[in-house]
Amino acid sequence: MSVLHVNQIGRRVRETYEAFIPRDDLKDCDPELETKMQTRCLAAFAVQSFTGCTVIDAANSVIDGGDDNGLDAVHYSESQNCLVLAQSKWIKDGKCEPDSAEVGKFCRGVQDLVNCEFDRFNERLQRRRDSVENALSTFNCQIVLVLIHTGKAEMAVHATRQVDDLLAELNDASEIATFHKLGQERVYAMMAEGASGGAINLEFALSSWGKIETPYTAFYGMVSGAEVATWWKQFGELLFVKNLRSTLGHTEVNRQILATIDERPEDFWYFNNGITITAKSVEKTAAGAGNRDLGNFKAVGAHVVNGAQTVSSVGRFSGDVTKLDKVKISLRIISLQEAANEYEALITRSNNTQNRIESRDFVSQDKEQQRLRLELQMEGIDYHIARSEGYKPSGKSFDLEEATVAVACSLEDSSLAVLAKREIGRFWIDLDKAPYKKLFNPQTSAHQVFHAVLMQRLIESKLANAIKSIEKRSGKRYGVLVHGNRLLAAIVFARLKISQKLGDAKFLAATYDSEVANELAQAVELITLELSQRFADSFPAVVFKNPTKSKALFDVCLAADQTTTMTLTLPQ
Repeated sequence: MSVLHVNQIGRRVRETYEAFIPRDDLKDCDPELETKMQTRCLAAFAVQSFTGCTVIDAANSVIDGGDDNGLDAVHYSESQNCLVLAQSKWIKDGKCEPDSAEVGKFCRGVQDLVNCEFDRFNERLQRRRDSVENALSTFNCQIVLVLIHTGKAEMAVHATRQVDDLLAELNDASEIATFHKLGQERVYAMMAEGASGGAINLEFALSSWGKIETPYTAFYGMVSGAEVATWWKQFGELLFVKNLRSTLGHTEVNRQILATIDERPEDFWYFNNGITITAKSVEKTAAGAGNRDLGNFKAVGAHVVNGAQTVSSVGRFSGDVTKLDKVKISLRIISLQEAANEYEALITRSNNTQNRIESRDFVSQDKEQQRLRLELQMEGIDYHIARSEGYKPSGKSFDLEEATVAVACSLEDSSLAVLAKREIGRFWIDLDKAPYKKLFNPQTSAHQVFHAVLMQRLIESKLANAIKSIEKRSGKRYGVLVHGNRLLAAIVFARLKISQKLGDAKFLAATYDSEVANELAQAVELITLELSQRFADSFPAVVFKNPTKSKALFDVCLAADQTTTMTLTLPQ
């Protein structure tokens, strides 16, 4: 690559984003004005590439400037449930790579952001604070780290080590973070492909294929797992820019996909919903002519609009790769060549918003849930075990999800509270064994479930008030209040020793009001101290999803002297 390519990249990003980039801190007499502007435009390009957001939203995500703490752009995409954190470097000659010091600053900035240390960032980040907090507290939100620059793709060993260490810590409990380095060659290729009509071009073979000609051309058939794996290795998350959600890491669904590949690859087609792709154009090559057994195809401007978890899981499979040859995946690819501009968005939305059968939907058929619902109904309490659009929680109404969280936290077992925090869907995967059976079994009474819900609501109301009243909405203590809610609830239940009392028909949660406040105050203080001393380098958001670390915090709180005076007082 050459300086010519760098200049072409600069011209393209400035034409697209410059008019919307914040520049209130820039001066026309600044000799580095052009470099600073191109750096910001490049950061906006990175955000739009990974989220598919508008040009204006991408430009507004730029926080580059004084006190940016190593982050040049921050954007949370609700549709894809991913938080993009980007660092951008404009390298004029295109010959070197970002130095280790800059990469280290980026890593520290990511750490501070995940640790809710918002006071270490500038005003531009402060304006995005609510969005970032929402991202960090949203279940399964993926953190996408992007280093984009106009130099060589390689990174120095020390810089690579810093990124690897950061990813190891972020992904300690579950895979929530990915890192993408986009050097000059990759950025140029992305722009060139976009100029030619689409972001990604795919060539692939379909077996047992067919064709639909009206109203729009589409092909369908089976693609091999090995071929899909090559897509992931070549393009990664960029495949899903038009998808309503990006990859979700190691969720239960993805674990099942990987298990099928490893244990029953020949059954994959029967067990999996498949992949849907849209493209600017799709054509079948001459090879094979009219033979429907196997055809070779080329798609220009392709995007995976449904099946991101399938593609990413196949691509991340680390077992015997020869098994991928046995995996057959249902694929349909739709040409947009003759379609109206808005048709792609309509396909994407329709494919991702139709009602799906989830694990929790099968729970409504469990005899224990039906028993509990009927018993509660006799008490004038509505227990919604099936998903319902019209459901609204009230003093006499709650649903399966709220019951699962409450009962899990009430059983004095930190591992159950961690699971409720990390991946509540795991409780509903197998209704015949733990962890589901630990919560819901013949000995689980209707009063026990309802009273656990009322106690959980009391605890959560105290935490909500504490978050509102805390002076500094950043730092370890704030992180404990925001991310430690499930573990804190489990600690309160255990400290008050009320799990056996929940089944009493005369139980009143309100009588524990002051005790809950005191126990929460002590637990928050102790955990904040432990995080600072024992887990100083760990992110609170990650610690509370880690069973081992959470168990250590749980044990410390249970062993504490109840008469210890705490410096933190929660509102009554």
